[in-house]
Formats: sequence, C-alpha cells, structure tokens
Amino acid sequence: MYTRTIKIEEAEPGMRLSEAVYIITNTGTNLLAARKGMEVDANLIRMLTVRGVPAIEVFSETPPDGEEMPAPAKPARVASVPAPAPQFIEKPKPPPEKFVPVKEVMNEELKEQAVDSVKQLFNCFTAEGGLNKTTAYRCVENLEGVVGDLLDIIEDDTNGLLHINDLKHFDEYTYHHSLSVSMLAMTAGRELGLKSDEIFRLGRCAMLHDIGKQLIPKEILNKKGKLTDDEFTKIKNHCVLGATNLKANSLGDVELWNGVMFHHEKVNGSGYPKGLKGKDIPVFSKIISVADVYDAITSYRSYRLPMLPSEAFEVISKDVGVAFEFEVVRAFFSKLDLYPVNTILELSDGRLGIVIDSEGASRLRPTLRLWGSTEIINLAAGVSQGLNITGVISPDSLPGGYEFES
Repeated sequence: MYTRTIKIEEAEPGMRLSEAVYIITNTGTNLLAARKGMEVDANLIRMLTVRGVPAIEVFSETPPDGEEMPAPAKPARVASVPAPAPQFIEKPKPPPEKFVPVKEVMNEELKEQAVDSVKQLFNCFTAEGGLNKTTAYRCVENLEGVVGDLLDIIEDDTNGLLHINDLKHFDEYTYHHSLSVSMLAMTAGRELGLKSDEIFRLGRCAMLHDIGKQLIPKEILNKKGKLTDDEFTKIKNHCVLGATNLKANSLGDVELWNGVMFHHEKVNGSGYPKGLKGKDIPVFSKIISVADVYDAITSYRSYRLPMLPSEAFEVISKDVGVAFEFEVVRAFFSKLDLYPVNTILELSDGRLGIVIDSEGASRLRPTLRLWGSTEIINLAAGVSQGLNITGVISPDSLPGGYEFES
C-alpha cells in the first residue's frame, strides 16, 4: 500500500486518509479536522475546501506519479554484530473527555422525513414546468404532516428554548434551510402568542418560503463570485415565482401565498418585491424574514464560513426598525438557545471549553468548563472581557478524543 499527496479538488469520496488533517483557526491554532484512516466523503471535502486546505494525504494501491515500483527484496546479509533495534517509547495519551451531547431538536427519523418531504415538493417545481398536480398535492399533505410533528415538538417543550445546531448540513442546503426556518418561525410565533392553528400555518408557509428558487437557474443560485445586476434581479424574483406558482396550481391559500411573496420585505419599505412598509407586511412574512436571515448567515455555504450565533444576533439587532420589527426580533431571540449546554466552543486564546450555563446574561457569552480541565470561565464576567468566542467545534475535531455520557 502506498500513500500519495493529492490536491483537495482531486479528492473523491471513498478515499482513505493516510495522515490526519488539521485546520488553522482564526487564532492561528491547529484543530483536528479529520483523523488518520478516516474515509473521505463529500461533506469532508467541502469543509476542507471552505477552510482553505490545499491538499491531503491518502492511501493508494499504486505508487505516486514518477515513483518506481519497489524492487524485489534481496536476501539480507547476516551482520556479524546485529544492530540494536530502536526503542520507541510512546507517550501516554490523555484520557478522553467525557460529556453529554447537546440534545437534538428532533430525532433522525423525523429529520429525514422532513427533509425528504420538502425535497419532494420542491422538485415538483422546475424551470422546465410540467408540474404533476397529483404528486404535488400528495407532497403538500406529507409536508403538512411534518409541520404537525414540529408543532408537537414545540408545544411539548417545557423549556421553550430552541437551538438548530443539529439541523445544519453542507449537503442539500435549501431543504435543511427550509426545515430550520420553519422551526425557528414556529417557535417565535408561539412566543408572539399565535394560536396552535396559526403556528401550524406559519410553519407550512416557512417550509415553502424559498420554493421559488427552484425556478431560478442553478448556475446563478450557486455562483461563488459577485452577482451581476441582472442575476440579482432574477434571484429576487424567487418570491414572486414561488407565490404565483403555488397559486396557479391551487396549492395553499391567500395567507400562504402572501407569506411566501413578501418574506423579503423590510419594515422601512426598502425590501422587495413591492416595497411594503411596517403594518402592510403580513405577520407571517415578518417572522419568516428574521428566521430566514438568521439561518442563512449561520450556515456553511460553499463560498463562505458561517457567522457565530452571537454575531448573527448583533447583525439582526442592528437592523431592527430597518428590516425587522422590534417585537418579532425580541420574540425570536427570547426563545433561541444560541449556545446550548454541552456545546464546545473555541476561544480567542486558542483554548476550548464546554458550555455549562447559557441562561440569562450568559446567552451571548456563556459559562464554560475548559476542555480537559475543571477550570470554569464565565465569559460574561468582567475579568473575561478580553476573551471572545471564535468558533463552534464539532466533537469529531477534538484533541485527545471524547466519550459521550448517557
């Protein structure tokens, strides 16, 4: 078995790493991104590309280009005095950290069902047209069943706080984004005092808010460089395309169509497609607008890294009165757990910590236990003002290993 160095753009799913891969954080520290022997998949390739990793070492059945095949081994001469075998003393590894994983928003089965339902309905709408209404109606029914399940999760949660960390995925961003926005919007709607049937309709609308993007050319949607004015105009038209196509096929009602149509309007009238102001913007659209922006800027994309939850809070808060309504933003963030307990964070001094308290004043700057230590740091305290959060870390990237406690 050989090893070879390949450019990250030449990496293919199924390859196996012959060396561990590290990424450089914002503070210049190295974090383990993938372990030796790990199988390469599409998610890993995309993450390493985003992080700027130029090349990786992989196992190969053939020698690297330009390297000769090894010659057959010759019988070794018996040395008169055998050389002593080198002695290697392996340093003991630190015991793996133990912690309880962050509680998932929903189980894997429901998550897969939700994403699949969104995907099926979205795929009914294509730029080529030819919608099969029977299939579309069935997909809407499936989607409404999922929204009903999400409503049960929200109403059964006595804590009432929501986090969407486990809903973040590189692959199929549009579908996971729709699911996240629906969960976020429904939770905010509950805090705003909407009734159960209203929250259900809000969730359905949020699931479909970006369905018009199916009618936008993929090369425009996925473009990494700056959009031209014409391309941006086409993307902005997804609101109108989504609403008018739903209406033309008798999918939904006026409340749904308006919610989809106006989710990019801004309270000061600078949004699109109609430039509506304040009270003229449907309530569903106002709620979806905040959820849409929050999930978009905290998600990995092929062309940029995500913002931290606390950074997203600052961005959205600054736009109150411009893009967003104060009461909607207040309700949204009052029920959003930015850094849930047991989240692993990277600090600006390179250290890692596990969140042990994120309530009240600790929501933006939580209290941490340092990784592999009993030391506690309260980021909200005055003595910690020089420390900042620089990243949310996956358990698989941790040094020294880890074990989940049940």
